[in-house]
Amino acid sequence: MIMEPSSPASAPMRQPLSAPSAVLAQASQAVPTAPSPRVTRLLGERLELVEDLWRTVLRSECPPDQSERLLRLKRLSDPTEAADGTLDTTAAIVQLIREMDLSEAIAAARAFSLYFQLVNILEQHIEEDSYLASLQETSPPTSPDPFAPPLASQTDPATFRELFTRLRGLNVPPAQIENLLRELDIRLVFTAHPTEIVRHTVRHKQRRVAALIHRLQQDSPTELQDERSLRLQLEEEIRLWWRTDELHQFKPSVLDEVDYALHYFQQVLFDAMPLLRQRIINALSGSYPDVVAPRDAFCTFGSWVGSDRDGNPSVTPDITWRTACYQRQLMIERYITAVQGLRDQLSISMQWSQVSAPLLESLEMDRLRFPEIYEERAARYRLEPYRLKLSYIVERLRLTHQRNQQLAEAGWESPCDNAGPAVLITGTGPMAAAPPELHYGSVNELRQDLELLRDSLETTGLSCAPLQTLLSQVHIFAFCLASLDIRQESTRHSDALDELTRYLQLPVPYGDMDEEQRVQWLLQELQTRRPLLPPAARWSPATDETFAVFRMLQRLQEEFGPRICRSYIISMAHTVSDLLEVMLLAKEAGLVDPKAVQTQLLVVPLFETVEDLQRAPAVMQRLFSEPFYRTLLASSSESDKPLQEVMLGYSDSNKDSGFLSSNWEIHKAQIALQRLASEHDVALCIFHGRGGSVGRGGGPAYQAILAQPSGTLNGRIKITEQGEVLASKYSLPELALYNLETVTTAVLQNSLVSTSVDDTPTWNELMGRLAARSRVHYRRLVHENPDLVAFFQQVTPIEEISKLQISSRPARRKSGAKDLSSLRAIPWVFGWTQSRFLLPSWFGVGAALEEELTEDPGQLELLRLLYQRWPFFRMLISKVEMTLSKVDLDLAHHYVQALGRPSHREAFEGIFEVIAAEFVLTRDLVLMISGHTRLLDGDPALQLSVELRNQTIVPLGYLQVALLRRLRDQNRQPPMSEASSGEGQDGRTYSRSELLRGALLTINGIAAGMRNTG
Repeated sequence: MIMEPSSPASAPMRQPLSAPSAVLAQASQAVPTAPSPRVTRLLGERLELVEDLWRTVLRSECPPDQSERLLRLKRLSDPTEAADGTLDTTAAIVQLIREMDLSEAIAAARAFSLYFQLVNILEQHIEEDSYLASLQETSPPTSPDPFAPPLASQTDPATFRELFTRLRGLNVPPAQIENLLRELDIRLVFTAHPTEIVRHTVRHKQRRVAALIHRLQQDSPTELQDERSLRLQLEEEIRLWWRTDELHQFKPSVLDEVDYALHYFQQVLFDAMPLLRQRIINALSGSYPDVVAPRDAFCTFGSWVGSDRDGNPSVTPDITWRTACYQRQLMIERYITAVQGLRDQLSISMQWSQVSAPLLESLEMDRLRFPEIYEERAARYRLEPYRLKLSYIVERLRLTHQRNQQLAEAGWESPCDNAGPAVLITGTGPMAAAPPELHYGSVNELRQDLELLRDSLETTGLSCAPLQTLLSQVHIFAFCLASLDIRQESTRHSDALDELTRYLQLPVPYGDMDEEQRVQWLLQELQTRRPLLPPAARWSPATDETFAVFRMLQRLQEEFGPRICRSYIISMAHTVSDLLEVMLLAKEAGLVDPKAVQTQLLVVPLFETVEDLQRAPAVMQRLFSEPFYRTLLASSSESDKPLQEVMLGYSDSNKDSGFLSSNWEIHKAQIALQRLASEHDVALCIFHGRGGSVGRGGGPAYQAILAQPSGTLNGRIKITEQGEVLASKYSLPELALYNLETVTTAVLQNSLVSTSVDDTPTWNELMGRLAARSRVHYRRLVHENPDLVAFFQQVTPIEEISKLQISSRPARRKSGAKDLSSLRAIPWVFGWTQSRFLLPSWFGVGAALEEELTEDPGQLELLRLLYQRWPFFRMLISKVEMTLSKVDLDLAHHYVQALGRPSHREAFEGIFEVIAAEFVLTRDLVLMISGHTRLLDGDPALQLSVELRNQTIVPLGYLQVALLRRLRDQNRQPPMSEASSGEGQDGRTYSRSELLRGALLTINGIAAGMRNTG
């Protein structure tokens, strides 16, 4: 047989591990919270449907013997199978896998992947239904619940209605609410990362399956015949899904990733976003009827897809330009569809209704500009002015769409035609375009046309909801859909300036200057009006592209307006010069005007490592103290104060120093930066670079926002939404609204609640000690153990992950490098998750807590108090608890034993023992602090979901190990030697591509089962 897991005798038994510390004797026990009856009922009912569908499809698509073995494998992963202790399920699973050949192993991987994706759909619908149920409940009491937790420490997400009711009960003044709503500015930035591994084609099939399940599970009874029909449709859709290849057949291009990210705007967000503000209005009417709602665009979107060039050579200036054009194309197409719908609806006749004078005047202007449209439509719409005006709007949008296509084809280096003849110059000759006065030169012109219609209707006592919805969409998405953030690594700018200064033969080239010399030279050049770049010089490819990016940015803003791209993010920012370098290059491209002291670009430092987070306040202090820089900030701000955006990175600081140290340094940096900004009268926007997994800052957004230091938000936040979580948050309309509503309520709640807990000296001292101890313990294993890199490469599927065709960006920053520093944080977390260690999300926490309690056992009561009173500390412990609940050290140990090479066996066992001891220590201390008996007792719904997945995912782990072992053995010797017989072999030869395919399918399945994978 092809499979080679460990024999049943050597398979690890799933026994609880023992605690290594006497401190744990103080653990208190608590009665676990019962799962929500409604969630339990829904999960049970719908899981029964999903499993029945899954069994039916397997039996229809697989040979009988194979399907029965797969179903047996699933039954063995059910915890009830081993409840009486008479069956060693692990040994039975191992034996069953050993009997499989490669084709059956692949079928098993696909089957379990399908199962988890169906469960994901099921859970998304339960979340959506629970949200809708909360909206339909009767009005809550006007007096606050005396047993409700304080707003600062609430953990359950609140709806707008619940929040405003509580604020009213707490006598928060209407003026304070209105001021905050006026300043409300939430931006969610979509990214493309190599952990979203589901094909676009499969996503479409998932959506159809989700819609059918939803129809089948509606509360209203259906006719028996309808139910049977839906059931048959579901089976057919899942069978089509089964016969669809889950793996990408080619490495996706950047534009493929753009298309994937924009898919959520097309399918969900374009129609959902106007409802978000309406729900605020509805909620305010009950508690604060006189408070003015926030503007339409209080929540907008950004994107890194097509513009993030940090370590991705595929993101060129041309790609960013084409991305912007593609986004505008999608918006124009949606607007055309909406306007055509309005034209059908607004059939108002001048014989029966008045029309405003401004609208009639605009129709006369349109008649002169569009004589053909007038001749074509006037006879039909002569007495229907709204329809006539909407016909002109459709034509202008059509011409804008046509011009946009020509710009996309011509490229960013084609001259701008806004101020001259409408001709686009290309390599093959001029292309005629619509005259500038006919297409929409900006979204403001479209908005003005639509407002004319709305105002005219209002003067006659009418309103039109679809028109108001379209106006909201225009405010939120404009023509750009999402703002593009440019990101580039800091050394690219310094290298370019070094090459430039050597070309100019400066006495001291830029690369030879110390930091103070650099700052002084940069400030001097920034204020000089003469150009620095010789127009005819030739540069190295890297420098040439760096300069080209800034020229493209200038052209982008010239064509699309500043909203398309205002932020330039500098990854691995360390010093003041890192920011000034970007400003100087922007000045050379015309984005900074030294005469007027104005800039069109926000330069955003990304502080990523612990050292950079610690020095961030000093860097910003120096910049805020420079009058020229302060004036530039003021010129780019839309508010009364100069605006500075600062990005804090969770991924690399975690990889560098561990979970606890990373989170504490980010917390401290936010407080210090906000104090600094207040001292200099600067508005600060913190950009949180959160990932999907806990190891990269992920986890429930509501709790994470509430845990931000008091006084640091002020209604303003920017957060990345990573590729691997987009489907779980934005695939269904109500699910998207639920996510957006909870993010907004968390921002409002944090901004309104002032608490001094973040300034409690003894608490901060305690956290400082815990973070330092945790960092030492983490680095001792990860950075100082010479065998750790080999351990990670061998006992996790990291090398196979890099072969998945799931991202346009390489897994390593430097090609060919195999050291830890070159590996990106995303595959680092992904690899540990696949092998069920999840080490980056918890390692070092237990050791730090134990050292503290060994020195002073009385600190346990303080830690419990922190868990109850301090949102930041509660968030930390809750994230660790959630991650620990997904760890499976028995299965992880199997990875070590089966995949570690014999020469590393002793060293790897030592590493595993360290990890296992730390896991037990961390688990037991977290339970002591939280007062829980079992992990996740505080979140029964999540506990139920995790327990379901933990057991069912076990066979995939053993399958993955077996396939990885065989694949790696074959990589070390010619395929022909595979025909030799032996234990666990069937004498057949399998190609490397077949084995790799099987391994990659298990990666898919485990990713689906774990959900937040990287």
